Amino acid sequence: MFIQKNKMFLTTLISFMLLGNIMLADPTDGCELGTNQLFLTSDGDVLYNSAVDMAGFQFDVEGTSVSGASGGDAASSGFTVSAGGGTVLGFSFSGATIPAGCGTLVTLDLGGEPSGLTGIVVSDSSGSAVEFTYYVEDNGGGNDGVVTDGCDLSVNNLYLNGGDVLYNSDVAIAGFQFDVDGTTVSGASGGDAASAGFTVSAGGTTVLGFSFSGATIPAGCGTLTSLDLNGAASGLINIVVSDSAGEAVDFEYYAGPVTGCTDSSACNYNADAQVDDGSCDYPEDNFDCDGNCTAEVDCAGTCAGDAIVDECGECEGDGAIYECGCSDPEPGYDCDGNFVLTTVQVIHNSASPTVDVYVDGALAVEDFAYR
Repeated sequence: MFIQKNKMFLTTLISFMLLGNIMLADPTDGCELGTNQLFLTSDGDVLYNSAVDMAGFQFDVEGTSVSGASGGDAASSGFTVSAGGGTVLGFSFSGATIPAGCGTLVTLDLGGEPSGLTGIVVSDSSGSAVEFTYYVEDNGGGNDGVVTDGCDLSVNNLYLNGGDVLYNSDVAIAGFQFDVDGTTVSGASGGDAASAGFTVSAGGTTVLGFSFSGATIPAGCGTLTSLDLNGAASGLINIVVSDSAGEAVDFEYYAGPVTGCTDSSACNYNADAQVDDGSCDYPEDNFDCDGNCTAEVDCAGTCAGDAIVDECGECEGDGAIYECGCSDPEPGYDCDGNFVLTTVQVIHNSASPTVDVYVDGALAVEDFAYR
């Protein structure tokens, strides 16, 4: 049943542009991926995250060949998976599906190091193609969170780029309504709304789109409609989107990536930041972010200083430069603290009323006159 319903699916490959998510490392689990994405690990595990039940899949392995495929949620759902050359094809003869969710789709026997998956085709239980992309890690390149296409958005988001209303939806859209914030709108045309035969009215600040025939805009991403704006708009508010059953779908306006310091060594590191805004603040050399010294403090109390204690125990002292090393002896004592006897000699100079005074044999006073 799958083969007959998906004959076109099995023979037609849909090429998608690679959409990068801002991550710090390769994902190790399918639940780390964005919605409707695949990723091939170096071990051969094909990770997936799908918003819909998967009735079949097909893709090509880039960079190497594949000789077999087994396991994963495809095997758990009773899928038949064939692999040869660089192509992998999976489906169920009984019409079973892999439930919407995330995990490991299948594990491949690879002939070498793969570089990714291309030609990704996924079908849902009705045989319709579901738009899937391959996860690509952002290594500093990419658009740094700048949105130029609806596929740059998170799932179930709208974004106003100039006058183009960009969208990314994981469900078929049966109707939409929103208000333009910051200016008025005089008309709307084009986009996937026009391609689906929608009637789109625009006046004042409000835009309303629906189909009289019950047509829907398929799940996917792109330009919803283009507005004729009368000034600079700041965004969209009061967003209402309905699916084919008339149920409201939770949509948000894309507010842009989280900006901040992305360097984990900085004092103001923001773990949630996706784009570095140049605000990183770093501690002074030899200090941590709390102002604590991370180096040795010298004897003068200076962090990472070079002051030292001399042999006399003095910080930045002159050292042992005195008679007794670090000091002179006390008067009348030697360096060991012993009392030293002092001898005084007074020698009269003949034929003169003067004397010479000697202390410990050394002349201390010469020609002292007396009366």
